[in-house]
Amino acid sequence: MLSEFSAIQGRSSGYWKLVALSSGVFLLGLGAFLAIEVRGHGITGMNNQVVWGLPHVFAITLLVMASGALNLGSMSTVFATIQFKQFTRFSAFLSIVLLIGGLTVLLLDLGRPDRMLLPMLYMNFRSMFTWNVFLYSGFMILCLLYLWSMFEYKQFTKVVGSTAFAWRVILTTGTGSIFGVIHARDVFYSAITGPMFVAVSLTSGTALSTLLLVGTYQQTKRHLDDKLVFGLRNALIFFTLLVGYLFVVEKFTKFYSPAFYEVETWLLTGPWAWLYWLGVWGGCVIFPLVILFHKRLGNTVKGVFIASIITVVGAFAFVGHNLLAGQAYPFDMFPGYQLSSVFLDGQDAHYLPSVVELVLGLGGIGLSALLFLLGIRFFRLLPAKAVPPPGWELPWSP
Repeated sequence: MLSEFSAIQGRSSGYWKLVALSSGVFLLGLGAFLAIEVRGHGITGMNNQVVWGLPHVFAITLLVMASGALNLGSMSTVFATIQFKQFTRFSAFLSIVLLIGGLTVLLLDLGRPDRMLLPMLYMNFRSMFTWNVFLYSGFMILCLLYLWSMFEYKQFTKVVGSTAFAWRVILTTGTGSIFGVIHARDVFYSAITGPMFVAVSLTSGTALSTLLLVGTYQQTKRHLDDKLVFGLRNALIFFTLLVGYLFVVEKFTKFYSPAFYEVETWLLTGPWAWLYWLGVWGGCVIFPLVILFHKRLGNTVKGVFIASIITVVGAFAFVGHNLLAGQAYPFDMFPGYQLSSVFLDGQDAHYLPSVVELVLGLGGIGLSALLFLLGIRFFRLLPAKAVPPPGWELPWSP
């Protein structure tokens, strides 16, 4: 039998220090927003070419991880992975708080947040931004209903959970398609961009869930069976291999077309190549797999914890590379036509994020962390003792 759910006591000084730290980071983020609002975007590193800067990297990464955070719930509800059934409430709640944090940063970085209703009143259904209004709000509602059903109406859990699973795949594909459908941006334009975002959401969501579960159980002196952590490790290995596969396929399809030789060479050897090789390939694929397949490290909770940290950092690098390198490459305003001008014609964009952008982005993480800390204290989201179901054993180990 699965252990009963309970909230943490939240009376220790360590808990309140984390609450104070998260609140402080969130308030600093609000202060950064007010500074940008009063003094204008001129105090940031953004310019006429790079209009989506570091705050957008934080916002989109949080949104991608919000989708991936539902992994444990989806694996239990949709795929009947019984060992993770005890984490379904935690999974749905984590998705909600990450979504709130990401959308808050996105809203505060718009430049004119007072006009946020305009996209909702004047909708252009040929724009992915319009569709995302429905996708994000719909995902939030489904996660709330999913969580509610697990508390009060368990007979609806499977239906709502299955719907949330399908919705999250569509949502993350839509997030990636914001970039993948822009023909004038050579770095963005690719049919595989959407699936790559889905794959990265699977790895980053699983990794972040692992970090929070291990950290929460260790800090609250509760018992989390190592077999459950190693089960998450196995899932992370599979998802990471999927990410690597899609990265290879994306480069193969791009290099197969002579039209993309120049831009792909620029990506692999140009000014943003360090972020691609070290952050995207290193953080998302190579470094986590080296640790997880290591005979000693891969079979310890500490090793899985370290690999999960690298995977989360890799998700930020993946989004940052797509977003920033994609805007830095010279803009092809009219694809298929030759165009010349005296204004930055054919020049790479230069972008150096400012401290105020970093603080604004961290404010979103602070808000998500604060909501998570309050959630596990006031709601019964986690079992008091997390153990595998009777008769369940790890199917394999690296």
